[in-house]
Amino acid sequence: MVTYEKRSITINSFSDYKAGWTSQASAISNGLINDFSGQMGGDNTYSHLRVDFSIGGSAAGDSILFEIAPDAGYGGAIYLDNVLLTANHTDLWWGGNWNNLSEILSANIANASLGNHVLEAYWAEGCCNGGQGGRFSVNGQGWQSLSLANLDRLAVPEPGTFALLGLGLIGLGASRRKRLG
Repeated sequence: MVTYEKRSITINSFSDYKAGWTSQASAISNGLINDFSGQMGGDNTYSHLRVDFSIGGSAAGDSILFEIAPDAGYGGAIYLDNVLLTANHTDLWWGGNWNNLSEILSANIANASLGNHVLEAYWAEGCCNGGQGGRFSVNGQGWQSLSLANLDRLAVPEPGTFALLGLGLIGLGASRRKRLG
């Protein structure tokens, strides 16, 4: 699940972005999205991106690099499972250029563990609303847009897992027939 929320900045609180988001007194506009790439921020807004994803057998132990390209005049931060991974307090504006690394929030999850995870990014923008993007790479093997379809591939078990499951089901069927016969 990918959720993108925005709210107006009512309090200038940018040293801890997660706490800054929570301290705002404005209403939250939110929605589930299929793909973060191309989402527009807003003037005088705090933004929150939440990505719920699962790591399956084939991605366990891999290195997953996430890059969030916000329009964030006041900077931003990335958290994984409520742990701060990175923060950048400078004006972040990537301008559609993924090679402009100093303008992107990056988080490398080395040795990804099996199970469910939550990646969150918080950032704030004063003016001049612009486009934003997100992507990830597994073991540096190409980049994929931060979309539901691509994230779902992380949860797919290894082909060997399916083979073992099939063998287990066949074994259960055979033992059941033996008992009934």
